[in-house]
Amino acid sequence: MIISMLTGCGESVENPVEELVQWNIINVEGPTVGVLNQAVTFNVSCPTSSGCDYVSTFLSDDSNGKTILIKAYGGTTKNTMCTMAAMPIIVKYEFTPHEKGQYVLKFINKDESVIEYDLIVN
Repeated sequence: MIISMLTGCGESVENPVEELVQWNIINVEGPTVGVLNQAVTFNVSCPTSSGCDYVSTFLSDDSNGKTILIKAYGGTTKNTMCTMAAMPIIVKYEFTPHEKGQYVLKFINKDESVIEYDLIVN
């Protein structure tokens, strides 16, 4: 019974064979107030299709001042046993504000839809 619930997947997350692809984001949770020059941690939920799926990095663009554009990237490991459970995974994203004021963090999905998160920095 257990064997029928497992499937082959890929290399270890540390050495993925395939290129990373942009991952969707379904939810973001974290504080709404931060402190200047101190990291603020957000829990970012991403959908999966099996236990072999992973998110390994976030790429952020802060060239728009206090509007930060964020994309999640990951992949699917191969040639390893994993569950077929399609459960969201929660990945930590850290942001360190270097100016006081209101920031808008825009978490961008593959289809360009956006989850916005407001952060006030004192």
